[in-house]
Amino acid sequence: MAPMGITFPFRCFANPAVRSGLLLVWGLVLAGALVSAQMPPGRTTPAVTGTPEVGKQVLLLLQPGYGRPGVDAYVASFVATWRQLGMPVEKVYVEYLDLARNPDPAYRKLSRELLLHKYADRALDLVVTFQQTPLNFLLEELPTLSPTAPVIASNASISAEQAARSGRRFLRQDVSFDYAGTLDIALKLFPDTRKVLVLGGTGVPDLAARRELEALAPRWQGRLQFDYTNELSYEQILLRLAQLPPGTIVLRTTFNRDAAGKTFSSADVGVAFSRVTSVPTFYLFDTRFGVESSAGGMMYAIGTEGERAARLGHDLVQGRLVLQQAVTPLPSRSVPMFDWAQLQRWGADTSALPPDSVIIHRPPSLYEEHRTLVLGTGAALLVLSGMVVTLTLQNRRRRRAEQQALDSEASVKMLVENAPEAIVVYDLDSGLCVEANRNAEVLFACPRAEILRSDLLRFFAPDAVQPDGMSVRRFLDTTLATLPRGQHVVQECRVRPVAGGADVLCEMNLLQMPSDRLRRLRVSFVDITERRENEARIHRLAFYDPMTDLPNRRLLMDRLAMALHTAQRSGACTAVLFLDLDHFKNVNDASGHAVGDALLMQVAQRLSSLLREQDTVARIGGDEFVILLPHVGEESHPASLVALGVAEKIRKALQQPVALGRQVYASGCSIGVTLLTPQSRSVDDLLREADTAMYRAKAAGRNAIAFYEPAMHAEVQERLALELDLKHAIGAGQLALHLQTQVDATGRPCGGELLLRWLHPARGYVSPAQFIPLAESTGLILELGHWVLAQGCQMLVTLAQAGHAMPLSINISPRQLREPDFVAQVRRALADTGAPADRLIFEVTEGHLVEDVDKILARMRELAALGIRFSIDDFGTGYSSLAYLNRMPLYELKIDRSFVQGLPDDLHARGIVETVLSIARNFSLHVVAEGVETQAQADYLLKSGCPSLQGYLYARPVPLPDWLAQQG
Repeated sequence: MAPMGITFPFRCFANPAVRSGLLLVWGLVLAGALVSAQMPPGRTTPAVTGTPEVGKQVLLLLQPGYGRPGVDAYVASFVATWRQLGMPVEKVYVEYLDLARNPDPAYRKLSRELLLHKYADRALDLVVTFQQTPLNFLLEELPTLSPTAPVIASNASISAEQAARSGRRFLRQDVSFDYAGTLDIALKLFPDTRKVLVLGGTGVPDLAARRELEALAPRWQGRLQFDYTNELSYEQILLRLAQLPPGTIVLRTTFNRDAAGKTFSSADVGVAFSRVTSVPTFYLFDTRFGVESSAGGMMYAIGTEGERAARLGHDLVQGRLVLQQAVTPLPSRSVPMFDWAQLQRWGADTSALPPDSVIIHRPPSLYEEHRTLVLGTGAALLVLSGMVVTLTLQNRRRRRAEQQALDSEASVKMLVENAPEAIVVYDLDSGLCVEANRNAEVLFACPRAEILRSDLLRFFAPDAVQPDGMSVRRFLDTTLATLPRGQHVVQECRVRPVAGGADVLCEMNLLQMPSDRLRRLRVSFVDITERRENEARIHRLAFYDPMTDLPNRRLLMDRLAMALHTAQRSGACTAVLFLDLDHFKNVNDASGHAVGDALLMQVAQRLSSLLREQDTVARIGGDEFVILLPHVGEESHPASLVALGVAEKIRKALQQPVALGRQVYASGCSIGVTLLTPQSRSVDDLLREADTAMYRAKAAGRNAIAFYEPAMHAEVQERLALELDLKHAIGAGQLALHLQTQVDATGRPCGGELLLRWLHPARGYVSPAQFIPLAESTGLILELGHWVLAQGCQMLVTLAQAGHAMPLSINISPRQLREPDFVAQVRRALADTGAPADRLIFEVTEGHLVEDVDKILARMRELAALGIRFSIDDFGTGYSSLAYLNRMPLYELKIDRSFVQGLPDDLHARGIVETVLSIARNFSLHVVAEGVETQAQADYLLKSGCPSLQGYLYARPVPLPDWLAQQG
């Protein structure tokens, strides 16, 4: 007879109903096992509550990198809620700016260009910013990024004016703390409370919290006494917290700086405070909740705000929520969250907790503690009959999984061993290395056996040479205390090889291994020395002049833009100096470009040695330099004096000779100065103003300094407009030659001078004193001179045909005389018109004859050979030398009108006139006195023996047809 325990199951199987029930249970268990065998571990089927919306694209713009608990909680909550709402999470883009760790303006500009390029073809439906820096970056750097997309601004502030300028609509999630609600609950939890210690520092958020609580204090007048720690140092606060009497609670605000001015990490100092506090503490920020000894309160929950942002964003992109105002404020919702262990520690009346409170560290009830056992027992009875089949399947699965694990472990070990980075694994309990690959031996210059006996800190360079200046030990302690398992964090560091040699700059990746049994830390190192050197080299090439090693135009424009932004905010004045070397082209032409480049490098060194560290001297091309002097004063007048003083110091320094090889060069300069003030409009305007002032300094004789004045801009604009009009004047028929008669002693016409006149359709008659110097400086004088020559020859022919065969004088520019083909032009004009050359007189200005004397004399002799005569205009006002005056083929001297006007009373004028007439008699030259306007002047000149007179007393300049009509 078989034992009872064996026969019982078989007896049960004799019953058909029992057999059917057991077979059904076996089928369910088997199906569950098969399904669980097919699904990968750790994965669940996602719940979809709706159809994904195609094309709804969202950008999350964040300040710090991932690995920050608060930021990660916000992003995780947003994405999870977005998925629950049936929206496509693959179109949620997350960008970390990391501007706090990289404050370089070049990095900021690179980030802007990268984002604009990345999202150029993506029409965003929503932008979400978290914290103030990303919001400012969006407003200042990304105004063209999907400009119609609404923005949810979390944990940041924006004014209605800023929003209106951007053209966007903003939903602002304001940070708000429910101090009143927290204190009301605290009084119910601890009814004996009579005093509240508000724990805060001297930071802006702490002082704002204090003002808010002082405004709320009358609500509990007679029941609560408030005390504050804003005037205490960190050490005094620790002592105060350790000695608080019963009946006191602590309400902690954000703490980053104490009354002594020391700064702290709010997370680190919160742990330190919680360790010494002798009474219950309430803290209203959930990032560190559960880590510090806080009882809780009405919490500002970042995760909740992320969920709320997702729901609001969903309503915005679906059109269910329309933002009517530029900025729609939305205060945060506080969540009642409490730590059960802390409430029990301080003997709180937990019955007073709000019914919707979130409780952590709460022990389970008796049912909750044994519910699993009860339900498990029932379930075990149901599946007992199916265990044979299940165990068989599980055993098969286990063997297959073990084999896969062995294969996977071998593959992983091979991948780690041959990975390009150095990888080490540390046991956090013992602090020693338990695994290292070959690249770790190479990087640390240490055998594997020795690495396995070392801790992690051994291989780091001293803290003073770490890239970010942070203590390595502090970084590791802080990271390991907050880094969740399965997540990683990246940090730059310097590794010092054991065998000696230079430190190696590495990118270190920390990963806390996701294991329940062992606390392991995987650390990988990638040598980024070459990458950083290449980045520095690229930055140098992009922003610095390769010859002088000074900032180039691109870097200068960035710094000017930053200075302009700073001036508009602070009101301080900044000076801009535009410097151009005088006659630098002569150095290049005479000695070659190699000497010119060496001179430019010497000038760059002198400029750098004269300026402050915060000043900028840039080479923007050729021999042009721009100097930026920030913060030269608060008011324009004192600031301009400082800028002019610096400019004078530079001018004197560059006057000193420079020895280059066997040659010595003097490099003077012309400097234009302008001020960058809060009213300055743009960087281009500043450079234009300084450049305009520099050209004014050159016009004043070079080696000079000029300060920009608004009238200069108007003058330049007028000059440019006049130059443009003059270019069109010849072809448009606006120019004409007028004839002014010259008379002899009897008053009869003996010759004439052709004077150029310009009748502009809008300006009217333009004075030759305006447009002739402009034509000289721009080169238009050559075209004008050719036209005047042709017209003058034709007028000679017309006069001869009318019976007036008299000579005509034409003003010739020195630039015409220097033209190689000028003689050929004259021959061609005479041949084309048939004009007699002996009646053509070329007037040249005395002062211009001192340049290129030999070349001009040769050209004059060629023309004289054709029969043309020469007259020196305005004689007596220049620097003519009698030595070369005798060498010229001259026919005539013209006494300048400035001397004629002083006759007959001015002794000085009379002396000059008598001298000119005496010179003319000695050199056998004809004389014409210009500008004769009174009979007294004419009488004196005729009495002195002047043969010809010209002026308004006898005739005004008129067109040739009018002149012929006057002659009858």
